[in-house]
Formats: sequence, structure tokens, C-alpha cells
Amino acid sequence: MYINSLKLTNFRNYSQVDLLLDKGLNLFVGENAQGKSNLLEAIYLLSTLRSSRASSDSDLVCRDVLESEFPVARLETEVQRAAGRLSLEVAVVGRSGEKKRAGKRVRVNGLAKRTSDAVGQLAAVLFTTLDIEIVAGPPILRRRYLDMMSSQVDRGYLRAMQRYQRVLQQRNGLLKRIQAHDASPSELGFWDQELSHAGGIIMKGRSDALGLLVPYACEQMGKLSDEVETIALAYKPALRDVFEDPLPIEEAEWTNRMLQALEDGRSKEIGAGVTLYGPHRDDVEVLIDGLPAAAFASRAQLRTAVLSLRFAEAAYIQACLGDEPVVLLDDVLSELDEQRRRGVLDTFEGFQQVVLTTADPDRVRDVLKTATGRFVVSGGAISRFEGE
Repeated sequence: MYINSLKLTNFRNYSQVDLLLDKGLNLFVGENAQGKSNLLEAIYLLSTLRSSRASSDSDLVCRDVLESEFPVARLETEVQRAAGRLSLEVAVVGRSGEKKRAGKRVRVNGLAKRTSDAVGQLAAVLFTTLDIEIVAGPPILRRRYLDMMSSQVDRGYLRAMQRYQRVLQQRNGLLKRIQAHDASPSELGFWDQELSHAGGIIMKGRSDALGLLVPYACEQMGKLSDEVETIALAYKPALRDVFEDPLPIEEAEWTNRMLQALEDGRSKEIGAGVTLYGPHRDDVEVLIDGLPAAAFASRAQLRTAVLSLRFAEAAYIQACLGDEPVVLLDDVLSELDEQRRRGVLDTFEGFQQVVLTTADPDRVRDVLKTATGRFVVSGGAISRFEGE
């Protein structure tokens, strides 16, 4: 899979950009705050329909038009996949007036689609310098890692996530009303069933995905560290505090366990006023050389572990789709030593298309020689260059 063309209109600091990308390695060079990360964010948004950085959709619209009558950012791409060529367009509507709210409109091959039907039409994996927090940061970042990966290859998983979040919000509201004696605990029965059904799909999906992901991550960790370091990953569902048995295999068992946990913990949840059991509290244990990564690993080890996870994600997506994702590298090579940089370069040579950004071209001189497309990013403008 690779991108043929990319057009951005009023997205972030790009008022108008029209790019033709090459197969192979595309290198974008520019100083900080010129738009390199915005470019990769745009591609990732076309893939996942979620921003990698923005807290709201209105943040994606160029400030110059945000207060105008039509505060819209447009992202358009033409993608070549194994199954054929595909066009994808996303319009991000910023807030305008009291009754208009930010949101997205999507077209695939010219036809309007739900966002859930457009996710993964362009598959992409994004590496950033902030990814180290996937290993060292809070559990929500490890959940997001699994969710974004699985959503690109499994629409049932994505819809279960969307349903789960809606039901969780409703159930938490009901718990607060029960706590205030404005509702009856008997009203929880329906929401318990709904939450457990969606939660069972999510927990089964996470368990299966991690099982397939681990061999790829272990292999890549060995390659990047010259077989010196090891990584181990284990799914830690929130229900482990309720059930000591081995993790279930079937989705129905995941659902039944969650339903039982909700029923058994009802008084505790009413006292807390929030839902205490379910995949919104899951975690993934990460061990490097047998020790908890967040507590004992060096920064170099954490960085290598995250690179291993991202490459494992790319391998997982390829295995599920039968098509390689586009690999997006946001200035990650500049933080690596020579050995690890060489390992990354060797790994992504196998992908059909890689988009790499850097603020320090001297650190990637070896990449300049192999790049099929070379670009300069400056002040929201992008141009090709052919020099050394």
C-alpha cells in the first residue's frame, strides 16, 4: 500500500498543499515548527479518522479560516492498495456559530461513508518521539496503542469501542443518580448487559491482538539491540482482580465474566459513582530483560522497545490485511545511536512506502542517498529538492 497523492486545504498551518509522493522512502527536511509533524498527522488522520495530537477537531482547522463562514479543513488522498486504487477525502468542520459543532465528513471513492467504514482504508503506522510514553506512561496510552492498531483491521472491534464509550457514559451517569437517590439500582440491568457485550468484544480483541503481536515485537527488539535486550508483553485486563483463572478464549466467556463482575461489584460502584470494571481500565505489562520497563529500563531501552512495538504493529496490520501499511516516522532517527538507526533503516526497507521527517539532515546523510522523494518543509509550504 502506498500514497500516490496528498492534498491539504486549510489544515493546521497548510493553507494549500498538493503533493505527489513516491514509492519507497520519502524524506521531508525542515526546521522545527514548519509543518513536518502536521503533514504526518494529516496522513494518520486519513487512516484512523483520529488526530494523533489534537484535543478537538476544531484544532485541525487553519486559524486563518476558523472564524470564517466556512471553517473547513480538507484532506484528500489517492492510495494504491493491493485490491486497487482508492480515493479518500475527509472534511474537518470547525465550530462556527452557537449551533454548529466540530466534526468530520468522509468520502471513499466519492461516496459518503460513516467514519467507522473509512477507518483503515488507508492503513498507516505512526512513530513519534513521544511514543516512549506508550511504555513508560499511564495505562491509557497502552490501551490506545492496541485500540488504534486493531481498529484499522477490524471494524467489529471499532464499532464495539464506539458502543462501549457511549454505554459507559450513560451507565456512569446512572450510577451518579443512584448515588444521589434519584434512580433505582434495578435500572442498571440493561446497561450491564450492553456494556458487557461490547466489553467482551474489546477484551477478546485485545487478548488476540496481543498474542499475535508479541512474536513480532520480540523479534524486532532482538534485531534493534543486536540480540542483547529482550521484551515481554502480557495483557492485564481489569477483571484480573475479580477472576484468578487463566484468560478466557471465547468472546462469550469474556462477556459473562464482565457481567458477573458488574453484578458482584454493584454496591461498590454505586458508592464510587463510576464503573470500576471493564476494558476502560485494562493495562499491558511491558518487561525489558525481565524487569518492569517503566521502573527499570534506560531511555535507550525504552526507545528501542517502542520502536519494536511500532514495527510489530506494522507487521500485524500487514498480516491481517495482506497489504503493507504506510510507515510514518516523525524525526525518530535523530534520537538513535548508529546501531539502532541502522536497524530501523534495515527494517523499513521492506515497506512499500515510508514517510520520514527530520530537522537535522546531517544525522540522516545515509537516508538522503536512498530516498526516492526528497522535500523541504518551510512555513507551511513543501517543495521538492534534488541536491545532496
